Amino acid sequence: MKYAFVTSILIFLSVFTVQGQINKKVLFIGNSYTGVNNLPLLVQNIAIDMGDVLVYDSNTPGGYRFMNHATHTTTLNKINAQAWDYVVLQAQSQETSWSNAQMQTELYPYAAALSNAIRTNNECTQPMFYMTWGRENGDSSNCGNAPWVCTYEGMDDAIKNTYNFMAADNEAEVAPVGAVWRYLRTHYPTIDLYAADGSHPSLEGSYAAACVFYTMIYKKDPLGITWNSSLSSLDADRIKMATKNIVFDQIPTWDFTVNPAKADYSEVINGDQITFTNTSDDFDSLLWDFGDGNTSTDLHPIHSYGAVGDYNISLTVYKCGKWDTMVKTVSIVQLTNKNALLEQIEIYPNPVKDKLSISLNSTYYNILLELYDLSGKLMLTTKHKQGKDLKADMSHLSSGIYLMKLSTEKHTFVSKILKK
Repeated sequence: MKYAFVTSILIFLSVFTVQGQINKKVLFIGNSYTGVNNLPLLVQNIAIDMGDVLVYDSNTPGGYRFMNHATHTTTLNKINAQAWDYVVLQAQSQETSWSNAQMQTELYPYAAALSNAIRTNNECTQPMFYMTWGRENGDSSNCGNAPWVCTYEGMDDAIKNTYNFMAADNEAEVAPVGAVWRYLRTHYPTIDLYAADGSHPSLEGSYAAACVFYTMIYKKDPLGITWNSSLSSLDADRIKMATKNIVFDQIPTWDFTVNPAKADYSEVINGDQITFTNTSDDFDSLLWDFGDGNTSTDLHPIHSYGAVGDYNISLTVYKCGKWDTMVKTVSIVQLTNKNALLEQIEIYPNPVKDKLSISLNSTYYNILLELYDLSGKLMLTTKHKQGKDLKADMSHLSSGIYLMKLSTEKHTFVSKILKK
């Protein structure tokens, strides 16, 4: 056998169907920045327009901070209400631009507490931080204590850095609404994103936020959106293009999640038959592709090939909408007379409790009998100068599946053994 290459492919995007309906359940936690113009409903309307389904709930009391939500009965009850796909976390509009020392005590611990509560309810629910924006002309009320918030640019930079930090710290995603606003302010200043107070979003601002959330939740190109709310087609199209440029084309930039699944496997090749041992970590489903048009969802499959040649064999493991793939290329250099091999060996009892018996059709020489557990560890080995009827004492082994490898001068045989 030979290995041409071994590669590990990590894919960090959620599993989704490019064509067809996608169903998502999202809880929005925040304050009036989320509540005004009913942002969740705007996202739902876009989802409907795109042929998708959004089931949502929200809790958005005015002025609420993360520290309020982290102990708020309504918030915690809504988090625990069902297995959400995403829970959106929006902080108070100013607290993400404060000094690092102040945020270390008043913000970050509560962002972590909320993220932990979300994953305690369901390990596959993803927190998504709602990156807001700098106030239209900066934050004059805090300018004396934090000079960087005196301007929109300075405040917006601080908010962006804070949300990215919280997402990275909590292995979450970001909905970069503030970044899209920044692009629109720079390229299309005639689109008024702010309400009259220079802080809350106008309908245009909320529509931009809705485009961002749809793109991050469904991982679809926003240029396909045809629902414009009551915006002009020109403004709506500019907002969609900005969302594509900043969000859809850069999704990995806003995804700080960690892929839990890690694919790995080993194999034993005997003629045209390969016995696979899956040694992957933290997965809940899998798919083998043997490179010859055949696939399997068995944990530890055995596969036979019908022709010599090189085969790309992949194992993909899945967890929480993410996946990891390991690919190896192996060469089958000879075909085996399977009927002859099967006639030469009888294994009983299987399942076995204590003694395993192996009967051959004639006397063979230089026989090596090996038993491996599914991690590939050698658990038992015996050598026989010659023999026809062999015994293996498995009484000391734990219950489970083992791989028996029997090698003679002319043949190698591998079989699964179940120990009771």
